[in-house]
Amino acid sequence: MKLILKCGLSPGDIVMLTGAVRDLHRSYPGRFVTDVRTACPDLWEHNPYITPLTEDDKEAVLIDCSYPLINRCNEAPYHCLHGFTEFLNKRLDLAIRPTLYKGDIHLSAQEKAWYSQVREATGRDTPFWIVAAGGKYDVTIKWWDSERYQEVVDYFAGRILFVQVGRAGHHHPRLKGTLDLRGQTTLRELVRLVYHAQGVLCSVTALMHLAAAVEAKPGQPATRPCVVVAGGREPAHWEAYPGHQFIHTNGTLICCAVGGCWRDRAFRLRDGDSRDQREKLCVDVVKNLPRCMEMIPPAEVIRRIDLYFQGGALKFLSPRQQIRAELGSAATAKSSFDQEALNLHSAGFACEQFVRRISQYPGGQAGRGIVICAGGQRYLTCAWVCINMLRRSGCDLPVQLWHLGKRELDERIKALLLPLGVRCVDAYKVRRLFPCRILRGWQLKPYAILRSDFREVLLLDADNVPVVNPEFLFETPQYRASGAVFWPDYGYRGSKKTKIIWRSCGVRRPHEREFETGQVLVDKERCWEALCLTMWFNEHSDFYYRYIHSDKETFHLAFRKLKKSYALVGTPVQSLKGIMCQHDFQGRRIFQHRKAAKWDLHLYNQRVEGFWYEEQCRDYINQFRHLWNGGEGTHRGLPR
Repeated sequence: MKLILKCGLSPGDIVMLTGAVRDLHRSYPGRFVTDVRTACPDLWEHNPYITPLTEDDKEAVLIDCSYPLINRCNEAPYHCLHGFTEFLNKRLDLAIRPTLYKGDIHLSAQEKAWYSQVREATGRDTPFWIVAAGGKYDVTIKWWDSERYQEVVDYFAGRILFVQVGRAGHHHPRLKGTLDLRGQTTLRELVRLVYHAQGVLCSVTALMHLAAAVEAKPGQPATRPCVVVAGGREPAHWEAYPGHQFIHTNGTLICCAVGGCWRDRAFRLRDGDSRDQREKLCVDVVKNLPRCMEMIPPAEVIRRIDLYFQGGALKFLSPRQQIRAELGSAATAKSSFDQEALNLHSAGFACEQFVRRISQYPGGQAGRGIVICAGGQRYLTCAWVCINMLRRSGCDLPVQLWHLGKRELDERIKALLLPLGVRCVDAYKVRRLFPCRILRGWQLKPYAILRSDFREVLLLDADNVPVVNPEFLFETPQYRASGAVFWPDYGYRGSKKTKIIWRSCGVRRPHEREFETGQVLVDKERCWEALCLTMWFNEHSDFYYRYIHSDKETFHLAFRKLKKSYALVGTPVQSLKGIMCQHDFQGRRIFQHRKAAKWDLHLYNQRVEGFWYEEQCRDYINQFRHLWNGGEGTHRGLPR
């Protein structure tokens, strides 16, 4: 009989299915021809019980596999290995019996002969333990705290080499002092890594099943040491393997008194997943950990690992192996894993973690000033007009012009701007002291606000044209009361995509217009935390900009998230052709933001009806054209 077994479950479940296929053939030798359709083909490589079949084969029976036995696991005396065998027994009227207490993963002789990734990093065969200090975002209740994992790693420093693994897109915070292979192993490479591993430390996850299913390397204990931080979600008899140290808390709490609670999350991720529903959340949470996991201290995990060494099953690293372990850790110290983009599942949790880490206002900044971000011919032309209009209006505030590297602004421009009271700041140089994950155009605006010398900042886009002296804004009652003033954009409630991000941040979107950040007024001392969060959103723009347009709503999100007060100018935008006119709190026009009608140094600038001080702006462009040729050659009228 030909069978095609189909299953869309996770890798850990598929390891269980490999065991069921093995036991099917052992119980009924020669009776079945089997093939599989799963999301984990790596787990079936070199499997002697698999024969390629096509679904258009009329003799083949396609079976969607599941294991309903899990619904009775709290009271039934079975292991998860029984799940698929029971299903196949009922589906095919068989009497399959499990023959081994593990799944069925096969490696070829060639694979076993290959060097492991650890040897490639250390240069020698070095004993190691695999550690997975996180997990997927679907069932976060299984996570143990990464700081606790770090305590375990630190305790065995110099005696055990821990190799940290984790799939890209999942939650795996970096552990110091490990050989870092996060995001660098396919599922098949992980299988080979387990083969070479001395031991495994993890939660209830696919790695735990692989620790049992993958055969041990010659010279190692036949049963691979494995310490599982399990808590109380699953009943121990359903998950634990012989030889493993399965640290559970079943029976110690009301919520898992008669087995596992089978809840999914300790806290909401706000990712739109049904697992955020109340009935699927942990009912006893301590500091973001389910109590059943919080009750397991690092000392207990350390003790369980140490048992393997005290009993003589394993030996600690020799002095030479210690040196190799240190070399391997150093060789993998720079990992790109932590620089990967957030996703809808991780963003909310990452945001909460960052908020808890925000430091207090550091001080060291004083006075008031204007910050403008510009670089390159197009925006420097706009900035020249903006700065000259500020000075024409009588504004004496110091100005900082921020740019991204020498290619955007050279010494000649600095010389031109110096008489206007402008200091140019290279953000890339500042970045050496204050790192930033992503720093490009829009991200530069909140970065320049945070890192400027001024305590009170008026941010102006380079293509903004002030029509009055804006210094009075610092004295308005609205600013003095809140420490922040924003101006409205056209939008009111945003798109469906935007609402997803507000939900991710755990904030209900207010019934007010979106922010338009061609101008922003803030007191950094009073708004420091909100500005830091704004910058964090922009550092992760490869995720957030997929749902919101540019930097503008990042300010809105941050101030609302941290419940920081602000004033939003009530007068709507007045539109001219390609220009947004913004107003003060009395409804008077004060800024003309040329979003789609930017000044051009060499080409014709179309006149816009209703635009104030058109002739003065054009005179400044002509003056700039006379002084500067757009970045080629030297500045006219200035010494070389």
